[in-house]
Amino acid sequence: MVIEMEKKYVFLAITVIIAAHYCSSLAVDGGDTLLLEASLTVNQTLISKKGTFAFGFFCPRGTNNWYIGVWYASISQKTTVWVANRENPVRNMPGVLKFSRDGHLRLFDRKGRSVWSTDIGQKGSLAVIMDSGNFIMLGHGHNKSAIVWESFAHPTDTWLPGMKMWKSMKLTSWKSSSDPATGLFSYGMDMSPGKTQMMMFYNNTIPYLSSGEWTRGYFAKIPESEGQKTIEMSCVRVSPSSIYYNFTISPLDQTLHTLGRLLFSENGELQLYYWMDNNRWSLRWSTYRGQCSDYEICGAYGLCNTNDLCTCVQGFTPKNKSQGWWSSGCVRRRPLQCSATEGTTDG
Repeated sequence: MVIEMEKKYVFLAITVIIAAHYCSSLAVDGGDTLLLEASLTVNQTLISKKGTFAFGFFCPRGTNNWYIGVWYASISQKTTVWVANRENPVRNMPGVLKFSRDGHLRLFDRKGRSVWSTDIGQKGSLAVIMDSGNFIMLGHGHNKSAIVWESFAHPTDTWLPGMKMWKSMKLTSWKSSSDPATGLFSYGMDMSPGKTQMMMFYNNTIPYLSSGEWTRGYFAKIPESEGQKTIEMSCVRVSPSSIYYNFTISPLDQTLHTLGRLLFSENGELQLYYWMDNNRWSLRWSTYRGQCSDYEICGAYGLCNTNDLCTCVQGFTPKNKSQGWWSSGCVRRRPLQCSATEGTTDG
């Protein structure tokens, strides 16, 4: 009898311990807040208050690489809008995200090595995934209502409605659809003093497309943005040297709640997408203007015509005449004869 009673109490004790641990897990999984000294693992996800966005671990299809990120929680298609450790994936096992006692978020791999952190001077007391898609960290004490760190200030390839794009910020493309590491293309404001145009860069330094200056509510080189009914862009000048852009999305159907995003694709295009009732993203607008708008599509000394076909400038011939020659560009038909004294027009 005594033995049976002891077994019963041991069973109850184990049940209480398991229940306490399970409740602790539930406090994270499905809630929108991560508290100080709490952790997040692969089977736990934060969900924003209205269920619009999720924050947690994800693994791109076809890889064993794990990332911390933000994605849409309310739609059927997994669509990631922000990635924390895009250059440092946790390989094979997801690791753990810890809200350390010192007020910093840190991601550790399976060997306990830190692969990403918020790395800020101010301490945080709690972190929240917002219905805007912004993952924020609030401060301590008198700063408890102040945002001391936010994912919106560290964008990856997606610009969400309400996100302020300051002059110092850039969108950067993914390397590929399964690799969120920084790709070849970036998009941001012209850093020159007084400039308000948005620029697209190849290799982060070479400009290849410009929006033109912001004039009377639209960009000069994108006249179709004037009177645009689906997206409303705003330019806010805080001071002569401090400017930011943000935008809002207008519903295609006034009876529906609309999800929309601007994506800077791995091909270097800015694309506006709407989520449709038939469970798919619909491309509503793009900076793509045909093949000729692609960076160096025809290679050195190549010309792209109105039919999106490559030719060589006069006096040049394709370097590689096999299929896809344009990527290699063109070379001179005959070498220059600048040193000749007679019988040449080269100078």
